[in-house]
Amino acid sequence: MASAATEADDGSVIHGYRSVWRWHFYAALWTAPLLIVLTLTGAIYLFDREFDGWWNREIQTVAARATLLPLARQEAIVRGAFPGGEISRVRLPSAPDEASVWNIRTAQGEARDVYVDPYRGQVTGTADPAKQPMNIVRDLHGTLLGGEIGSHVVELVACWTLVMMATGIWLWWPRKWKVKGVFVPRLATSGRRFWRDLHAIPSIFNSLFVILLVLTGLPWSAFWGPQFAKIGEVIPFVAMSPNFKAPPKADGSMGGDPHGAHKTMAEADRDSSKIPWTIKHVHQPRGSGHGPVGVSDIERLLPKLDQQRFGGGVRIFYPKGEEGVFMVSFVPDKAEGQRTIYVDPGSGRILGDIGWSNYSPTAKAVEWGVMTHMGRQYGLPNQIANLIVCLVLVASVAAGLTLWWKRRPKGELGDPQLDAGNRMPGGVKALIAALAFLFPLVGATMIPILLWSAFRRLGGTTTSRQ
Repeated sequence: MASAATEADDGSVIHGYRSVWRWHFYAALWTAPLLIVLTLTGAIYLFDREFDGWWNREIQTVAARATLLPLARQEAIVRGAFPGGEISRVRLPSAPDEASVWNIRTAQGEARDVYVDPYRGQVTGTADPAKQPMNIVRDLHGTLLGGEIGSHVVELVACWTLVMMATGIWLWWPRKWKVKGVFVPRLATSGRRFWRDLHAIPSIFNSLFVILLVLTGLPWSAFWGPQFAKIGEVIPFVAMSPNFKAPPKADGSMGGDPHGAHKTMAEADRDSSKIPWTIKHVHQPRGSGHGPVGVSDIERLLPKLDQQRFGGGVRIFYPKGEEGVFMVSFVPDKAEGQRTIYVDPGSGRILGDIGWSNYSPTAKAVEWGVMTHMGRQYGLPNQIANLIVCLVLVASVAAGLTLWWKRRPKGELGDPQLDAGNRMPGGVKALIAALAFLFPLVGATMIPILLWSAFRRLGGTTTSRQ
């Protein structure tokens, strides 16, 4: 995000410019290709429900009737169609003309989404969730299809994007305030100045929104997210909810074992992409252990599924293990409507009831951020705004890469070289140090860069090159 406004008329560069530019260059060069992938997949995933509805329209759309079949009857139909299969969750219809979707693992160990007409009791079709286009897009966005390693790479890209944005804003900040070259690209020019303006000026307008998207996505990251959640164990302001440190007592009152003897949702192998981040880190209660899950158990949930209270699209997660519990999760577009209840499969008692009012201030901020990040908190305008931010980011990154390619000497990397007098400004140095502290993966990966820079200086390879 280099700015023409930072250069004097005689071509001299302000003190510290090259040092900051060097950090911006390194941050941008390695993140740019992956950042484009993450941004484009994020832009596509903004419309996941719309695409899924179209892609699965033949098996998801049903003709509505006045009366739904009992949930236990639908469950029996799924079990009959897949003998020996294990049901992990069901998503109730979001609209009257939608099928209910049962996620199962067949007796052969294959995952399947089973679509059931909730009025006629017919299986309308099945789908392999791993081959659903939006699931592939989501995995690209979250892991680059690289599993745990990919998750850490995505986190690194996101955190280094913050370094790139911070140094880019400093580079753009003008010595002389004017319209052209600072707020309006000089499209009549050509060469490096033209591409620099196309890179820097859209980026500066987009930067705060990009930073917001990065920060609101980080709670779900592989390393930083769990570490941030652990802060809630010692700082009430950050705690996910009143039962973050201990499971809720029976019938919804909070309290319990302060040592957290129960497993977290992540440890219980829940599908964390379908539940709020706050709930992911809540300790779940134990069930009464009244035997295996059966048809009568799911039927006990019916009094809890008040549609006026929850709305459509409720997900019910089945118990895991002998003392597992049902988890009823409602995640509407607006974060304020989130609600989660735990139900004992044996007795039907509510063991925990967690809503927006139970969230800590930080948990509320995180959940608002997640829903805004996904383009849902404010409906279609939210989706369109996020899409614009993504497209501008891709275009400005492409302009920056073009600028670098045109500027670099043939056959060389073209990274900014330093004179002996070039020093990083104290404020920028403090900001980068703060980012390294707040995001340890960034700090760890800065070490090789610092060592390489020191090696080059000792080797006498630093020169002044325009």
